[in-house]
Amino acid sequence: MTAIPAQPFMFGQIQPKKPSPILGSILGATLAAASPIAAKADTFVQSAFDVEQTSQTSQTSASQLLKKPPFAPKDVNLFTPQTYSSAPPMVPAAAPSTPVTEQQLRRKVNGISGEDGLRVMNDSTLKAKIPDVRLRAALATLPGTPLAGAIDAIKSNVYSSVEFGSPPSGDAAIAESVDDGNGHRKIIVNTKYQHEDIRLLGLAATGHESLHQDSSGSNREELINISLESLTYAQFVKKDPNLASKGTELTRRENTRLMGLLNSRDTNGRIHLLSAQGDTVYPGTTNSDPLRYFGQRFVEAGLGADTPGNAALTRAVRDVTGQRVSNASFNDATLNLLDQNINDLSPNDWIKVANALKLNTGA
Repeated sequence: MTAIPAQPFMFGQIQPKKPSPILGSILGATLAAASPIAAKADTFVQSAFDVEQTSQTSQTSASQLLKKPPFAPKDVNLFTPQTYSSAPPMVPAAAPSTPVTEQQLRRKVNGISGEDGLRVMNDSTLKAKIPDVRLRAALATLPGTPLAGAIDAIKSNVYSSVEFGSPPSGDAAIAESVDDGNGHRKIIVNTKYQHEDIRLLGLAATGHESLHQDSSGSNREELINISLESLTYAQFVKKDPNLASKGTELTRRENTRLMGLLNSRDTNGRIHLLSAQGDTVYPGTTNSDPLRYFGQRFVEAGLGADTPGNAALTRAVRDVTGQRVSNASFNDATLNLLDQNINDLSPNDWIKVANALKLNTGA
């Protein structure tokens, strides 16, 4: 984790093919003269065609909504008090009345990432490196997401362990990748967040920190990693909108970043890291120095020197951009590629995310 300044900070549709009017009349007459089963088939074909048209209309509508100025929050309590001063203080998730069991965690992992996640839970190398079943379950939520490369990264010789503890950089850190003193690295996850949802621990701790695989670091590296973290959170929220309403500290921190990313849009509805329309990505903010675009604080602080990339970064950049990328590094090329090619969610998906964050889309 790199120290940064304090403030938290789609696509063309395929047109459905229209049947020829002549062919349509012939097919209609033939089916009408055939059997009830054939008539049902005709109805099914028409229904499927109608669904395709409805889906296209929905995407077009979502695309139009994204062209609007930044969406304002309907409920500021979902975000941080640094951004909206009337929001309540942030409190980490409390310990459950009865300790969570491994069986319960396995059921949850199965519901999130299925067999791929359960394989992570069962992996002997990961069991040795991550003895705490909560942290192993957190890592097991990442298959199928941009941060899935964390699994192989932690299994590799780069990392020796993932554990709860006190990050050296301070209590504000969610987690930190540090030298273990034996030529490897280890991830220390802040103990105060041990009861947060495993998906949050997965993306913010094991996922994000696994991208820091050496002692070098920069604001550019941190901006790229936080962007990938927020995009992974967006995928989780798209699948489970209730995740955004949990009200815990990590949820609200992730909500605030994701709102900033979603509102860093141009007038064509495309999402960027380095620009946005409007005066702030947080409409109605009480912060005296409002954030104008997602990466502003990092840019203003100085992005720093280029730093080496790794396989986990390359995999994440490919996932998010859909581009053929090899050996991605933490440099301007990667940052600009992400800035111009955030393509992992459709317009309709982004509106689902906006609704989960209770933003006013004007729909």
